[in-house]
Amino acid sequence: MGFFKDQVQTKEPVPGFTSYVMSTSVKDVITFAGSFVGGTVFSPAGNQKIASLTAAMLDKGTKSKDKYVISDMLESAGAELSFSSTRHHVQFAGHCLKNDLETVIKLLGEQLQTPAFPGKELKILKTRLIGNLERTKEDTKKQALIGFLRNLYPENHPNHRLTTDKAIDQILGTGMKDISTFHQKIYGPGNLNFAIVGDVISDKVNDLIYEVFHGWDEKNIKLETNGLNAFPVEKKEEQIHIPDKTSADMYLGQSVGIDRDHEDYYPLMMAIYILGGNFSARLMQNVRDKQGLTYGIGSSIGGVSFGNDGYWSTWGTFAPDLLDAGKEATMEQVSDWYNNGATLQELENKKTTLTGSFKVGMDSTGGLTAKILSNAEKNRSVEYLDQYPEIIRGITLKQVNNAIKHYIDPKKLTLVIAGTIDKASWT
Repeated sequence: MGFFKDQVQTKEPVPGFTSYVMSTSVKDVITFAGSFVGGTVFSPAGNQKIASLTAAMLDKGTKSKDKYVISDMLESAGAELSFSSTRHHVQFAGHCLKNDLETVIKLLGEQLQTPAFPGKELKILKTRLIGNLERTKEDTKKQALIGFLRNLYPENHPNHRLTTDKAIDQILGTGMKDISTFHQKIYGPGNLNFAIVGDVISDKVNDLIYEVFHGWDEKNIKLETNGLNAFPVEKKEEQIHIPDKTSADMYLGQSVGIDRDHEDYYPLMMAIYILGGNFSARLMQNVRDKQGLTYGIGSSIGGVSFGNDGYWSTWGTFAPDLLDAGKEATMEQVSDWYNNGATLQELENKKTTLTGSFKVGMDSTGGLTAKILSNAEKNRSVEYLDQYPEIIRGITLKQVNNAIKHYIDPKKLTLVIAGTIDKASWT
């Protein structure tokens, strides 16, 4: 038996709509979040932005309520509702008081099922998004990451990224018909997961879900890998010049060829966490604290969800005159990590950190909701959440060091730097 298995009640009140209800001792407060497949990878070919624009338009009004009425309803109840789109999912989240749950869920249902998609609001949204994207052209970290992922993955791979100009072009090219068609084709139950935590009763929640969502057309949208793989691992270097910047951002790393369900994922994740996962990791302790070469530095594994072959990356930000020294110091840490591996003390310390942060995330309704939903999106049973700490504690030093040797090749790193860089110093 376990904490989540004992307390989370799972049911399918509507075909294709699975609820995860967890009653806690928190009085009157309710937090919920949900999602269904329909993110960027489901956008029509040639325009990745249709999915995110559709999700962003959900709070701009329904067929019976404009956005001002919706805002007043939520504000008067002290409630919140938000919508977003990831690479794979349309997501929504909210919180409210117990007495307002029916009002908020009915409003949620209306926004998901019968959005108005007013043309004036789309024009305003596009202007705002394009303005944000224009500003990211000056963001050295974002531009370095875009360049890094474009060097690792081909077009149409979920981990590939558009250039900023291409993203702007796709937003400009999206019309009301594109959004309406995408909504009609993609939105609906079929693989919809809904997690709700707080002062709730399972039967009442599921009765409300049935009342609000019964009759919404079920969609048979599947999360399938597209068979694309990362480019072959090889040494690459790219410089992205952004004038008049006081710092430069660097990404280095490579694809690893496995996803989150692979047996080596957790040992490799732990190895990378030891290298640069938090303030006590090697990169921060040495490149920043001891040598004073960087404002911030870290390492992580990403792009591994839903069957995708992921990557590991190390990021650092440096003053231009410290860039060469920062690159060299970072590579020294990566080489030592590769050649000599992690230590048993490092492994045990990071196990304590990860299991501790997992436990801390259970201290709020929001944290519990996020864990339950993320787990459901990966098609895992609720029991997996109870097993996670033991999975982490069971990782061995041999597994960690074998993963480093198997999946990392310091001689074939992709390196991308964005900022104002003296070309003479680019080595």
